[in-house]
Amino acid sequence: MPHLISLLALDGCFASNVVGTVDLLHSANLIGANRDPPLGPVFEWQVLSLDGRPVRASNGYFLPVDAALKNAPSAKVVVIPALSIAEPGRLGERLDRHRPLLPWLRAQHRTGVTIAAVCSGSFLLAESGLLDRKPATTTWWLAPQFEKRYPKVALDCASMLTNGGRVICAGTGMSHLDLALHLIEKYGSRALAKLCAKYVVLDSGRRSQAPYTVLNHLRSDDPLIVKAEKWVRANLQRNISIEDIAAHVAVSPRTLARRFKARTGDSPQAFLQKMRLETSKALLENTALRTDQILDRIGYGDDSAFRRLFKRHTSLSPRDYRKRFGIRK
Repeated sequence: MPHLISLLALDGCFASNVVGTVDLLHSANLIGANRDPPLGPVFEWQVLSLDGRPVRASNGYFLPVDAALKNAPSAKVVVIPALSIAEPGRLGERLDRHRPLLPWLRAQHRTGVTIAAVCSGSFLLAESGLLDRKPATTTWWLAPQFEKRYPKVALDCASMLTNGGRVICAGTGMSHLDLALHLIEKYGSRALAKLCAKYVVLDSGRRSQAPYTVLNHLRSDDPLIVKAEKWVRANLQRNISIEDIAAHVAVSPRTLARRFKARTGDSPQAFLQKMRLETSKALLENTALRTDQILDRIGYGDDSAFRRLFKRHTSLSPRDYRKRFGIRK
């Protein structure tokens, strides 16, 4: 008997999260039917909205739906799509708009349904309380807001997918593809998921979104932080201390630490380390510099320590990172 998947269509959601997931589930059925021996349909799906009416996605297109939440049969999995949030300051407003969804999510979970969320959709899952004391991930650039808003949730923003039993989170906006492959493997088979990935040319081995983080997007609007960052970027080759940064922006090291933590979620030391890593990533992507030359540029003296740090933060070695993201001539 096919497994029924409910895909939520919400105003301002990523259309691809709904349509792209349907495409992969449909592909799984087609590929399964052509295996030897052939498989019957593995999946069925339904697209639901709060009131049963079509919704306008973030790209302006309307998504047709099959039913309203209250009229839909219970499914094996409910998928919450990503919401388009251009500015973190408008996050609360977007969540409030979809608050009527939360009691339904909790009721579905109580009956044994698995609830999955993509990207910023994990905020709605956290708002429901279903992620408390569970692992979660979300898009990396909203991680500081997530950690502050949901201190009871174990955020693992480096992971592409987290599984807390019957609550699943996927990372950035296009990670609905990783989630769909996960569902195909779970309710079909690993072999079927691998075949689907090959047919649609997807990397089925993406376990981390850390290599895709862009530090510049996490910049603060605090003038002190901006001033400190500009100075650090211009002096990365030096052996910079926190006292040096504090002196440049004319505050005490304690004040600097407090402002950094409040505005970025990091200590000045951690932020400095991230800036060095971000610069090393850019040099690996855009130059042919050797690793030792890159270390000179970022003020890092210990090659083995750098390689361990780079692997921990990106899940790739510097060499593998350059192979994946470097400019090919």
